[in-house]
Amino acid sequence: MKGLQTELYKQFNKRLVVDGKWGPRTKTAIVTIKKGAAGNITWILQAALYMEGFNPGHLDGEFGEKTEAALFKYQKASRISADKLAGQETWNELFA
Repeated sequence: MKGLQTELYKQFNKRLVVDGKWGPRTKTAIVTIKKGAAGNITWILQAALYMEGFNPGHLDGEFGEKTEAALFKYQKASRISADKLAGQETWNELFA
């Protein structure tokens, strides 16, 4: 959680206290990422998917075909909107 908060602060200029808590300010600060995104926030998504048992391929910080496929499978299995976008609903499911 602290890594996600740090990246929201650094990559997206979200003013968050990095406290490791999935609270209302963190939920509000979440950004949607999709295929083509790159960087540490994508790496965090890949790691979270992997930890949930959905293999995104190499944990390389690149949101490519394998990450998109793993995300889609995770969303379907979690019974959330399977739109291949890592938005608030997906992040909430991964970290709440």
